[in-house]
Order: sequence, then structure tokens, then C-alpha cells
Amino acid sequence: MSSMPDRPAARADTRAWTGLGLLMVPVFMAALDMTVLFLAIPTIAADLLPSGTQQLWVLHIGDIAGAGLVLTAGRLVDRFGPRRLLVLGMLGYGLASGLAAFAPTVELLILARMLLGASAVTMAPAGMALIRRMFPVPRQFSTAVALFMAAFSGGMALGPPLGGVMLEHFWWGSIFLVNVPIAFAVALLAPRLLPSVRGTGTGRIDVISVALSVAGIVGIVYGVQELAAGGWNVPHGLAAVTGVVLLAAFVRRQRTLVDPLLDLTLLRSVPFSLGLVAIWLVITATAGADLQFAQYLQVVVGHSTLAAGALLVIPALASVAATAASPVLLRWLRPGYAIGLGVLVALAGAVALLVVVAAGPRASTPLLVGAAALMAVGVAPVFALGTNVVLTHAPVRQTGSAQSLQEVGGSLGNTSGLALGGTIAYLGYSRTLQDTVPSGLDDEAAEQSVQSIGGAITAAEDLPADLAARLTAAAQDAFTVATRDAYLLAVAGLAVLAVLVFWGLRTARIDEEPHGEADHVAGREQPADHRRD
Repeated sequence: MSSMPDRPAARADTRAWTGLGLLMVPVFMAALDMTVLFLAIPTIAADLLPSGTQQLWVLHIGDIAGAGLVLTAGRLVDRFGPRRLLVLGMLGYGLASGLAAFAPTVELLILARMLLGASAVTMAPAGMALIRRMFPVPRQFSTAVALFMAAFSGGMALGPPLGGVMLEHFWWGSIFLVNVPIAFAVALLAPRLLPSVRGTGTGRIDVISVALSVAGIVGIVYGVQELAAGGWNVPHGLAAVTGVVLLAAFVRRQRTLVDPLLDLTLLRSVPFSLGLVAIWLVITATAGADLQFAQYLQVVVGHSTLAAGALLVIPALASVAATAASPVLLRWLRPGYAIGLGVLVALAGAVALLVVVAAGPRASTPLLVGAAALMAVGVAPVFALGTNVVLTHAPVRQTGSAQSLQEVGGSLGNTSGLALGGTIAYLGYSRTLQDTVPSGLDDEAAEQSVQSIGGAITAAEDLPADLAARLTAAAQDAFTVATRDAYLLAVAGLAVLAVLVFWGLRTARIDEEPHGEADHVAGREQPADHRRD
């Protein structure tokens, strides 16, 4: 019996593009929440009177909960179907947002933030799994992925200005309350606009694997994050080490299970693994420099918090546009070369910033922002096309798991980047100021100044004008050295990434048929259609 020739994949219709627009709403909303909270913390603190540690938990508990649950979420998406998990996630997000908006105590707000992070964890795996089915034509799929990721970048960029407007006219709870009708609307429209893609429906969720993955990732993210913020101490160091040990136990267990929580055979694909490494490395290399840059604009160049926030919107919007436009590069270049070209552009921006920041208080603001925008534009293809490479080289039925691996890499990259970049910047600042601290400063003020530039600014407030001016100038010079060192790390990391991408991803493709499509449920992949769950 002769086999029929494969029919070409059908191009996505208007309904698919409308569905993509709906999928972009949750990631935009979640990204918006990440940055809008930075502005709201002072208002929340004045109302709920949290301790310093509680403020940190309000900020980070959602990220920690999400990072810990993302591997489990990816498996749940693959097993039970992406649309069903997206709807459940949206309902949970709406309820948690309402709880956060009207939280009468900081403890309840921390709980609500944890529930928000746990609910949002389904957004990216479910969204990517749906996009994979909705856009079977490779070039349309590339565009859809880029737009999906641009929604996240847009949320990050618009969080500060939108948050400023809301906090100017409403109480702090409004930044959470606005999510409630949006989340419920997405949950209501999803069955009407998104295809019903059945999950595998087979296998069990290994509880021990879930516990090991959650505890391991949370231990690493929490431990390293706290070490980066407060310096070395035994409890946080022990948390990070324990997390590494638990993750190692998790990996070992996956190798012994017939039906593992995470299929490690995904990592046998070189493009898949190097795509994950590229995304992890670019975040690790640049996270510390990005943090330093935001502070540099304020404490060295002298811009107000509002002005610095407005200036940072420029590279953020450049990143959004570049992310959305990244698939255009595939008309002329292979994915590896397109990603590599982006890395070289980012490297040029990092080198430019390395030169411009050396001017300290005399640095040109247009040159600073322009170089930062150039760096943001270059980094964009690493995320947009790197995600494309990762998903293309994973079976369609494991898209949720593949995306969750990328989410873990991103979380660990951000954590390690802030820790490594923060440590390098701290050492550069403290060593420089120790050698240049002005004479006439008492030991207590000198020690406070060496610990952080915020401490130096506070110490200067109580000093005579001449001594305060000399301390401020010395601290600004030291912070300039710290920012320079952070960009040295970025330059080194991006240079390594360029070599890795041009060599390791030179044969990667995104227009090939993904492997492992045949077997899915009872031996056959369930077709994507528009039936309701």
C-alpha cells in the first residue's frame, strides 16, 4: 500500500491571529505587574507598614513561586492540554489579583503575590503550546513567537509609566484590581478563540519529582538572590547549595523513571540545548549591567527617579520593536547567524556603554540611552529566535515542557546575573572608594560609604558642605568604576555567546518538521481543532 505524500501545512487564518492577540494579553499583564510594583512599594509600605524583609517578600515571592513551579506547569500543560491550563491559570490570577488589591495586612499581600506567581506560571508554556499548533507554517510560527515575546517586553516597558498614572489617581490596590476583569475576560474568551488541543492524557505526575524540582529551584533562586542583595551569609549560602543538591537529585530521579516529569532526552538535541544555554547566558551577562545602568543614571549623571524611568523606556521600547521584527532576519540568514548578528550588535552597544560610562557625571545622556537601546536591539533576536530554535527542536507534544525549561533557564540566568554582576560591581565600588575616601571622614561614615553609594549619599547629608562634596564626588567615581566593571562582564559574556552561537547553532533550522510528531495519545497525535474542552 503506497503512502500518500505529506500535505503542506495550512497557513494560519484570521481566527489564529485573533487567538494570538488573546494569548498576548496574559503575558503583557504579568510583565506589567513585575515592573509596576517597584513604584508602588513606597505607597504600600506607608499603608501596611511592612518590615524590610517583608518588603522583599512582597517584591520577589511571586517570581520565586513561579520559578519553582514552572517545570511542573510545563508537564501539566503537555498532559492535560494547554487551553484548559491557561483558563485555570487565568481564573487563579484574577482571584489572586482581587485578594492582593484589598489585602488588609502585608502577610495577606505576600500570600496573594505568591498565588499570583503560581497562577501565572501556566501562561508561557500554555501559550507556546497553543501557538505551536495554531501556526504550523514555519515563518508564521516565527512571527507569532516574536509577537508573543514582544508582548512581555512591552509589559515590562510600560509598567513604570502606567503605574505612575494609576498611583497618581488611585490607591495602590488599583494596580492589582485592574487585572481582575482582564483575567476573567481571557478565561471567558479562550474557549471561543483558541483551539482545543488535547494533552497526552497519559502518565502520572511523580510527586517526589515535583517536590525535588520546586525545592531545588526555589532554593537556588532564593539563596543566590539574597546573597546578591545582602552579601555572603551562611543561611542563604546553605539555601543555594541545598537547591543545587536537590536539583541534582531531581535529574538523577528523572533518569530512572519510565514516565519522568522532565524528559531529559530533549537535551540530546544540540540546537535545543544550545538555544537554552544562549538564553541563559545572555541574561547572565547583562542582568547586572542593566541594574547598574538604572542606578548610574540617577546617582552619577544626576537624573531624578522619574526622569531616569522615562529614559529607560526608550531602550525598552526599542527591545519590543526589535523582538517583533526579529523574524525578518530569517529571510536572508539562518537562525544561528541571525542570532549571532544580534549578539554582535548587543556587543557593540555594550562596548559603547563601556566607553561612555567612563565619563562619570559628564557622560552624555543621549549617548548613554542610544548605546543602551543598541544593546537592547541586539539582545532581542537571542530571545525571539532562540525560543524559536528551542521549540522547533522539541516534539510538539512536549512544547509545554520545552518552554518551561526555557523559563527555568531565564530565572536562573537572572538570578546568577544579578549575583555575579552585583558582586563584581560591589567589589569595584568598595575597593575604589576605600582608596579615595576623603580625609576628615570618621570611621563610621567611611565604612557606611564604602558599603554602598546609598550609604555614601546618606552620610554626606550630615557633613559640612566641602567634605560632603568631596565624598559625593569620590562615591560617584567609585560607582562609575563599578558600572564599568559590570559592562566588562557583559562584554565578556556577549563575546563568548557570539562564538557559541556562530559555531554551535550554525546548522540549526526552524523550517524543518519537528521530530517526534507521530506518537502522542494512543499512538496518534490529536489534531488541533476548535472544539471546546
